[in-house]
Amino acid sequence: MKVDRIQNIANIFKSIGHPLRIQILKTIHEYDTLSVKNIQELLNIAQPVISLHLSILKKQKIINSNKKGKQSLYYINNKSVVQIIQILYYDNRFE
Repeated sequence: MKVDRIQNIANIFKSIGHPLRIQILKTIHEYDTLSVKNIQELLNIAQPVISLHLSILKKQKIINSNKKGKQSLYYINNKSVVQIIQILYYDNRFE
């Protein structure tokens, strides 16, 4: 494998390697698209915290957003990440 490719994969794992980011990704996946306010209400977490984590995920191109009026609606851009989270989330060995 090329060094750049390996570094990109490592960066993706770093980006999703936080419990809150996994929750955010799982929640966005369940609803397809969500605003920051929707995520805040569903996870009961402060808006600045959510925005910080969304920006980290967006920087790695794991998620993206579309504007709808004044809101940004976030969606998962990298389906491989969803598959990784689903495999690990539903693996009974992690309970």
